Amino acid sequence: MTLAAAAAGPAAAAEPAPVVTLFGDSIAAGYGLAPADGLASQLQAELARLGVAAVVRNAGVPGDTSAGGRGRMNGAVRKDTAVCVVEFGGNDRRLGFPANLTRENLDAIVGQLKARGVTVVLAGLGAAERGEPQRGVAEANQLAFYPDLFAGVGPDLRQPDGVHPNAAGEAIIARGLAPIVAEALRARQRPQGLPVP
Repeated sequence: MTLAAAAAGPAAAAEPAPVVTLFGDSIAAGYGLAPADGLASQLQAELARLGVAAVVRNAGVPGDTSAGGRGRMNGAVRKDTAVCVVEFGGNDRRLGFPANLTRENLDAIVGQLKARGVTVVLAGLGAAERGEPQRGVAEANQLAFYPDLFAGVGPDLRQPDGVHPNAAGEAIIARGLAPIVAEALRARQRPQGLPVP
């Protein structure tokens, strides 16, 4: 077998699965759950069910704020990340941060990620005032947007603290996020200017 033929073999042709990084707070981190039940594992499984191979990496830190995320972004979101799901804001509200500060931090995070060639999916916190910072940043930056991270995650789908999703709640979030993340990954593979079929 020639060197060229060996290089063209299946092992050489196989490309590693793209990396999706979940960058956020306790929701991204899967707080209180076994790794298999956390959002990273469940989102990876949902993407696989949609026929999209990806490695979903957990870069969530419980209790983190948008300011904390801005400060740790370069170390947390590694260079091999293709798509980054940015999920911050819940702790900002809990701690009384002004909405304009959250928006400023999110905008800075998004700007740095885009400058690195990373596709950003922004997770929101619902309608009205609660989700305004995320919604504003998504619109200004023309981002893929999941408007309400907790959509469908009622009290029976949360842990005893009443805040963090249980395993079934994380599954709801994963199912909602998966089509948006899948489309972001597919869009990266399409030649520039090619319309969506």
